[in-house]
Amino acid sequence: MSREAKILTAVLTAVVGGMIALFVGFGGGATAPTKVTDAGKLLRSNSHTQGSGKVKIVEFGDYQCPSCGAAYPIIKQLQTENPNDIALTYRNFPLTQLHANAQQAAEAAEAAGKQGKYFEMHDKLYETQKEWSTLSNPLDTYVFYAKGLGLDQDKFKQDIEAESYKQVIETDVADGTALGVNATPTFYINGKKMDSFDYPALRDAITAAKATK
Repeated sequence: MSREAKILTAVLTAVVGGMIALFVGFGGGATAPTKVTDAGKLLRSNSHTQGSGKVKIVEFGDYQCPSCGAAYPIIKQLQTENPNDIALTYRNFPLTQLHANAQQAAEAAEAAGKQGKYFEMHDKLYETQKEWSTLSNPLDTYVFYAKGLGLDQDKFKQDIEAESYKQVIETDVADGTALGVNATPTFYINGKKMDSFDYPALRDAITAAKATK
């Protein structure tokens, strides 16, 4: 190969390599997690957590949000596939300007949590999202769910009507806002924000987190 041909080959290799790097940085890496800047806002001592695995998943969600409803079965599947590896924490982030029932639904979950059934109500709200999300006043529906979960219905209803957990919900929203959360659902895995909540992205991030020491 002549000296000119070698130079041309080297130049082409550099150009192609640069294009590949750009693709990975802007396209191929679109679903890669990014580091949290303020982990102290991610989890509080009173946050609701299910499981105790090394893979810490934090979700900022809105019970009335259709995308959160779509993410719910994905998370359940991943929990089933990784029964001893995941600790799921749910933080309230009701988008009240878009979803009229989101705040009250968050209150319902918190009221159930006060009676030891937070994630049972969390699951019920997502599994029945289409039933209550369009109601003008879903309170009686929430109370019906509470009955099915064996809760003290009067106490449950009183807590919701009194907005007993408004400050807890507002703290969740403030923490999420400070972290840059501006849409639901937003997921963090071991302190890293996910750019996607589809099954492959979450599965791969969980697999990577399990492999770390």
